[in-house]
Amino acid sequence: MIVALLPRLQPLAWIAAYWGVLALLGGLNRDTLAIGGGILLLSYTGEKPRAFLKAILPMLITVMIYDSMRYYSDLVRDPYIRVREPYDFDKRFFGIATAQGVLTPNEWWQLHTHWTLDLLTGFFYLSFVAIFMGMGVYYRFWAGPEAARSSERMMWAFFWTNMLGYSTYYWYPAAPPWYVAAHGLGPADLSVGASAAGCLRFDELLGTQFFTGMYGKSADVFGAIPSLHVAYPFLAMLHAFELRSLRIFGTFFYLVMCFAAVYLNHHYVLDLIWGTAYAGFFYALVLGARRLQNLYKAEAALELS
Repeated sequence: MIVALLPRLQPLAWIAAYWGVLALLGGLNRDTLAIGGGILLLSYTGEKPRAFLKAILPMLITVMIYDSMRYYSDLVRDPYIRVREPYDFDKRFFGIATAQGVLTPNEWWQLHTHWTLDLLTGFFYLSFVAIFMGMGVYYRFWAGPEAARSSERMMWAFFWTNMLGYSTYYWYPAAPPWYVAAHGLGPADLSVGASAAGCLRFDELLGTQFFTGMYGKSADVFGAIPSLHVAYPFLAMLHAFELRSLRIFGTFFYLVMCFAAVYLNHHYVLDLIWGTAYAGFFYALVLGARRLQNLYKAEAALELS
């Protein structure tokens, strides 16, 4: 009887351990309680909620790991913060000649802002995770069985892209362009808090505090490389082309996020290239694994026939 109950008790045991560790670290708060409570609710309220939980579990685990990083990031990060290197790279390879000298694309766009661009880029920068998850849920539940299986693989590609991205924050910590604009190219000041940068223009236009609140909870100021803001849309775009569904929207989603990351002064072009490469690598990895699995199944079927 007890052995039969063990699988049903696993979600409760994992969430209890998660809450326990956070309590010891001083990080148990409303957000972490809500995440754990949401997982438990989906785990114990029926087959459909459990299916939904399975679809979004890689994203939930990613959120939990990201939130925990604030408690150990300073202990494991390379002490040398790259402030000048990304800036010099963009100026050399993507610099824009002006009367004031060569500017990075970030610097150039800060001189050419427009309220329509602030609204467009701010909306996508604010909702990029929700859009990515929405596309994944659509493929998982409404686009057919093959899309459902493919969506599950995409979500795990998302998870591993994040894990490699988070690790890069520690072995190659880098300052974002807004930091250079505000504090210069000198040695990094580790006491500086996260900034919403150009996203503040979105809040000012609408009279909101979306970005102020969001970036106040950022776990790592010097995690600019890679840009995961563009990694997620690139995964979504590749998936859209694989399934031949939402391809136009997926492409627009990726391109507008690339522009937004630079326009809002959060990422260099280097960061976009790095994030795109990580996402492309893991997408190719899970796609190759799927094809290898299908090959093994086909060979097994031939042997049995």
